[in-house]
Amino acid sequence: MALEAKGGPCVTSLREDLRRRFRRGTDPQVQQAAFAYVVYWTKTVRSWTPERRAATLRAVQDIAARPDFLPTTYERRYTLADVDSSAHAGASLIALRQVLQAMESE
Repeated sequence: MALEAKGGPCVTSLREDLRRRFRRGTDPQVQQAAFAYVVYWTKTVRSWTPERRAATLRAVQDIAARPDFLPTTYERRYTLADVDSSAHAGASLIALRQVLQAMESE
């Protein structure tokens, strides 16, 4: 549901923004994984400072811009040293990027 400010643009909730972004794709298993990644990252980044969010967004954008980047659903190929020591799937990083971009625009 969108809220309309008097004389201003329409403001969309974070949940609605993320829902719209993840409607693409037809494989239900991929959609479920993408949704799970969004839920995980939304819970995780809420406690981060704006500076940490911005730095992480830049790092994720750098990784996603690589020519060898693959948005794998489950295969964990990528690490974010500033986030944790775990490897992440490409789809997880895409979800993280989308969550960070949505939070940045709120």
